[in-house]
Formats: sequence, C-alpha cells, structure tokens
Amino acid sequence: MDAAQRVGGSPGGGNAVTRRLVPLLALVCLLAAEPPARAASAGSGPSAASPSVRAAAGPATTGKAGPASFDRARYTPAILHISVTRGKVAGDDFIDLVLTPLQGEVQGRRLPVNLEQLGRQLRALYGQLARQDPIQVADPESPLRQLHRQLIGPVEPELRRLGVTTLLLVPDAGLQAVPFAALHDGELSFGERYAFAITPSVTLMQRDVRPSQAGGAQLALGSSRFETLAALPLVPQEVDRITNLDARRFLDQAFTPEVLLREAGDPATGRVHVATHAEFLPGGPSKALIYAGKGSLDLSRFGSLRQRRASDPLDLFVLSACRTALGDPSSELGFSGLALQAGARSAIGTLWYVDDVATSAFFVHFYRQLRSGLPKAEALRATRLAFARGEIKLAGDRVVDGQEVLLDQLKPAQQRRVSQGLDHPFFWAGIELLGTPW
Repeated sequence: MDAAQRVGGSPGGGNAVTRRLVPLLALVCLLAAEPPARAASAGSGPSAASPSVRAAAGPATTGKAGPASFDRARYTPAILHISVTRGKVAGDDFIDLVLTPLQGEVQGRRLPVNLEQLGRQLRALYGQLARQDPIQVADPESPLRQLHRQLIGPVEPELRRLGVTTLLLVPDAGLQAVPFAALHDGELSFGERYAFAITPSVTLMQRDVRPSQAGGAQLALGSSRFETLAALPLVPQEVDRITNLDARRFLDQAFTPEVLLREAGDPATGRVHVATHAEFLPGGPSKALIYAGKGSLDLSRFGSLRQRRASDPLDLFVLSACRTALGDPSSELGFSGLALQAGARSAIGTLWYVDDVATSAFFVHFYRQLRSGLPKAEALRATRLAFARGEIKLAGDRVVDGQEVLLDQLKPAQQRRVSQGLDHPFFWAGIELLGTPW
C-alpha cells in the first residue's frame, strides 16, 4: 500500500474524520460565496511570468506592476485539515490530511512520519530562512521540499485536479509554526501557487459573514520612536502609504492604548493596521505587549473589543510588528490569534523578525491589492508573487514595484539591508493571514 493511505483505510479513520468535518462543510460553502468584484485597475494585464507560474496562476493575476486583477470564475476554495497523531513508540507517528473541496467527496490521506525528524526539518528550515541561505529547490531532500512532501504532497494531485486556488488551512497545534508559504514542490512555493489563510480553530471563524460585508473605515496607528527600543523610521511612510484619504491615523504620541481600543471599538471601523514593536512573553495574553507611541497595551485588554464588536466584528486586524503570528504553547498563534479571539474576522501577523524595510514595502503593496478589489488571501498571494519574482526591488533610495514607488528616502543603512534583492522567502514567507480568507 502507498505510504500515503486513504484515511478511511486506517483504523478509526474515515468515519471519525467525516464527523470532525461536519462544521467545515458549511464553512467551505461560505468560502465560495461571491468574493469582492473584479479589481478595477488600469493597466493590469495578463501575467508575464514564466509558463510554470502562468499555469499555476490563481484567480488573482498580476501585471508587470500595480494592482492585480481578480477572475471570479477561477475562484475555487477548499479546506485542508492537517492533524498529527503521536504513536506509542517513538517514530511511529502519523499525519492525517483531510481535504474538503467545494464540490465532490471529502478526501483523506494518512502518512506515516517521524515527528522528531519533522521537528528537525522545521528547525533547519527556520535556520536557512534566518541566514537567507540559497533556497535549494532542486534538492528533494532540502527542508522546504521534505516538509512540502509530508504536509501538502499527499493531497497535491487532488488540489491540481480540482483546480483549487484558495485554501483554508486548519493545522494542529505544533504545526501552526510551519511557514507554509515557503514550502516548495520543486516548481513553485506553496505561497506562490495558492492563496491561503490559517485558522487555529474553526470555532474562531465568523461563519455568518458574506464578502459584501467586508471593508469599513480604516484605522492606522504607528510608533516610530521609543525610549528603550530601536526606532522604526519607516512607520510614518507605511501608515501614510497604506491608507486612503478618509482613514484615521494616529502616529507616535497620538497613538495610545486608549486610542487603539476606542477607535477599534467604533462600529464604523472595519480594518485596523498597527505598525510598532511588540513582544510575546510566556504566560498568555497578559504578558503579550504592543508598544504604543505612549505607553503599552497587553493583549488581555482585547477582550473588551469582542464585547463591543460582537454584532459587527472587525474585518481585518494587521499587526505589522515583529513575530506577531507566534506566541507560547498557551497561545501558539500569538497576537494574531488573540486578535481573532477578540472578534476580528481576519488577522495578519509575522512568524519571524522581518527587516522593517521589507515589512513596510510588503504592506504598502498588499493594501494596494486589497483596495483594488482582491480578497485578502489573493492580495497576499499577489504580494508574495511580486516579491518572489523580483518585481519589488531597490532603485536608488526607493523601493519600487515597476514604476510605482512603495517607499522612498531610504537611508544608506536601510538600502544596504535590501541591496541584494527581496526575492528570498525570508522577506515574504513569514507574513501570514489568519481567519477568514476574503
């Protein structure tokens, strides 16, 4: 029998998995509800990517520069649940993959794995990303290829056959730290091939929300100067460039914990972007701090937002800060997971400490895609593609996407940090969307 077996063929597999997925079936129908209309962007033509990239293109396609366009006819969502079972004997472990498509039968695969070895592969991948080592996509034994083969590979043929473009990943605790966007099939990374979002639990999803309800006024807050922390000089540019004219902005001393809670609790606010330092210490939400321009905010106070926004949740909460998508074992998805618990439909955070030039450029590009009409997961994929293809790069003292300026007036030290390019997955694979993918 193949190493990747159908779940139904393993002890206790098929029926148990089907029962677990009953709540997901209703959710996948919601995923296919009509997403935002096709982007109205001038000059967004067909992609000029290589044939392999064109063949893998999802519903969002990019031109040489500027916002992507959205082809609703190609939008095909699915849910992929990834769970682990530790065996009684060391190394006698399993990964169960359950794919719930929009149409057709639920597909299950069980793969024998050694979880200790998988952990070593994950640590090796993090080391390569942190050092920005060359990505060994041609080597089947490289960590990003091995992890893809175990976590995605068994269902990849079904994903291709069904034409899936957008995935909601539901990974078990312990797998939520996997940088899925960086995993590679030898031709494309997972983050280039698919738009996706992650949820730590389906119970955190807002199941009664239609895409037409998304949006609302934008709130942007940022801190560039701190007494005891390193300055973030690009935050003012980031806040200015991601927002439209009617957005509310609070910078430095105007950004206080009280302002964040008050403005985010306003029912008129749909999207919140916070650009600052943050740290997640062991001990849960009360030990997780966001540093405002004046004072700090621990995440236990986010509970008040859930109460205030219970009938009208925030559409998106973005934490453009270091390592906000991971926490400790008591809250593995960190600040972003807590934002979901606070009632946001979606949240965006980072898995590791990303260079602030790359982070600011990433979010400026992402919001341009979002404003053009792309759903969130597709907007993130379009931005990942632009980075991975080398379309976003340094030009003098500016970071540009073709003729469009994302950032300017970079200092020499900032220019040096990105002078070798921004196509390495270190710069783009660690920014993840949690919760609702549209």
